[in-house]
Amino acid sequence: MNQKKTNILKDIYYPGISICIPAYNEEKTIEQAVYDAVKVLNKIGLPGEILVLDDGSTDKTWEILQKLKKDVPNIQTLRQEINLGIAATFNKLYQWGSRELVFLYPADAQWRINILLDMLSLLDRYDLIVARRKTKHYTFGRQLVSWMYNALPLILFGTRTYDAGSLKLVRREIYDIPVISSGVFVEAERIVRAKRLGYRIGAVDVDHFPRNYGKESGAKFSLVIQSLVDAVKCWIDISILRN
Repeated sequence: MNQKKTNILKDIYYPGISICIPAYNEEKTIEQAVYDAVKVLNKIGLPGEILVLDDGSTDKTWEILQKLKKDVPNIQTLRQEINLGIAATFNKLYQWGSRELVFLYPADAQWRINILLDMLSLLDRYDLIVARRKTKHYTFGRQLVSWMYNALPLILFGTRTYDAGSLKLVRREIYDIPVISSGVFVEAERIVRAKRLGYRIGAVDVDHFPRNYGKESGAKFSLVIQSLVDAVKCWIDISILRN
């Protein structure tokens, strides 16, 4: 394990946790998401930072974030002028984080941030912890896409990703593992590659709530096709080229 980490770790990260919040047209929920992050940081007593990336919102999300910066000292904000999508936004947040732990927390009000406390308690057993949703409040089509998304890594690589598109608490060095997926399958790919390198993958069950604001985009046909293409590319890279 130590040799593996020495080969991958490129930088030295500060102790504590980076809470990463992706936001796209979340004017109804972004303020609460930020203040929830502040509360949980105070509760756990770890040094930390709150990183919010606005993925080209067309509503008042960015305006609200700028007002929040006056009251939240450890918040940092960035804005992408155009909407680049989930995969690009997540990746930018992960690389932006400077703390040893990275926690992904979407701003859509479908999660309760206190799950972070349960995840932190498992760090002596796992290096990457996935919040596995007990119930997913999705349409049938989105349910099918989500099932496929998590079934493919098990079928192709023999790796359980649990609920790869959900909240995750991850040791920052794992985000330095090279990946090749260009779409949302990258979340599953990263778990597969981390597992193959000896990192410990675990899960904790979490409540998931209906989305009352905004619009889901995860089941777009283009995203589904991209995920299938990425899954095949990863299988070729991992199972054939690296063997």
